[in-house]
Amino acid sequence: MTTFVSVGNATQPFDRLLEAILRLPSLPQPVIVQHGHTRFGAPGFDARPFLGMAEFGELLASADLLILHAGAGSVIHALRAGKIPVVMPRRKEFGEHLDDHQVEFGRVLADTGKVVLAEGPDQLVCAVEEALRQQAAGRVQGSEPPLVKMIGDVLGRCESRHKDAEAGKSW
Repeated sequence: MTTFVSVGNATQPFDRLLEAILRLPSLPQPVIVQHGHTRFGAPGFDARPFLGMAEFGELLASADLLILHAGAGSVIHALRAGKIPVVMPRRKEFGEHLDDHQVEFGRVLADTGKVVLAEGPDQLVCAVEEALRQQAAGRVQGSEPPLVKMIGDVLGRCESRHKDAEAGKSW
């Protein structure tokens, strides 16, 4: 059993999520935490500021429990790995992002049943229990909802263009 926590690469800190992780009564061990620009370090946690894409994908695929910010790229990769992630959106009011698009995205995906949404730290314990219950029941489905597929396609095209631009190709 393994838990993988990721706050993404945004430059704003996401202390609320990482502080909430420290207060959870138990998590599948070991717990690997990608903390980005948020200061984090605690005994019993494998803290890593950033990950390469291959390592990120491997951790998503192998973890028994995923707790993620509600960033589109992270969530889509988790869904493609057949997981039901717990997502906690970054919020503008706490200086965690420029706007509340993660709140809207998390709610839309929660309505489809593809993620378990924790709107705040107080909902994280129940969200973790629900995600583990759903994973154990084998409720994970391989198909992506149309919105997730569309966002994944757009992100894939952007990534491709970025790679072409880095390679000197015009677009």
